[in-house]
Amino acid sequence: MTTGEKPSAPTGAEECAYTPPEIANSEYSAALREIEDRTQAALGALEQEGRWPEALAIYAGAGAEVDGLGIPRADPAHKPARRLRAYLYLREANALRALGRHAEATPLADMELSAAMASGDHLSIARAMFSLGTTCIANGERERGLKLLTDAKPMFAHHADDDHRQGLGWWHIVMADLSNGGFSDAPPQQALADADEALSILRPLKNWTGIARAHLARAAALERLGDTEGARVARTAARMAEAIGNNGFL
Repeated sequence: MTTGEKPSAPTGAEECAYTPPEIANSEYSAALREIEDRTQAALGALEQEGRWPEALAIYAGAGAEVDGLGIPRADPAHKPARRLRAYLYLREANALRALGRHAEATPLADMELSAAMASGDHLSIARAMFSLGTTCIANGERERGLKLLTDAKPMFAHHADDDHRQGLGWWHIVMADLSNGGFSDAPPQQALADADEALSILRPLKNWTGIARAHLARAAALERLGDTEGARVARTAARMAEAIGNNGFL
């Protein structure tokens, strides 16, 4: 893959499960909760089935609804609403990338970071930097993208909860993918090390999508190193992880 090509979606947004914050003493609580529930339903159904245009329409509409609430800064729901808005920007940008509309994803990723900063939520900010970094690289802004990704890593590593750990695991997957795709100067040995680190993080979390992706990153790195048998084994492991995730076998 040359630097002029676009990396294929997904670019790490799969790790971004949304955990709704508690919102107390606000007239906007019910409306935000309904938007959250609708978004999660779309994520669970439409994205998994590859129905990206429908998912995109739901995310864009939900974001407009959040904006339309006009929640005052002094209201307890203001920061949770900014956090939800950042998440909706992330999902909308990911849908656009899946549809090959990379240029349209860039301003949304910028807005995601702004919303995340306004929310004050550490995880949302880390995810937004991660999302914007991958989007910049997809659009040819390699230096800016790699800088954002570098800055996002310690933010994921700073906390040990499952959401931050999943983010860190996906960070290593994306770095391996960037090396394997020729978007960074990291050698195949580093790509292999990143894939292995992703596996060590994601296996205890049973994040089967991430585990499958990490095995595929291992396969690509091993092929670059001339280890065709190791690459074959890694691809088999990826298929097994994907099957476990699809069928719920443990």
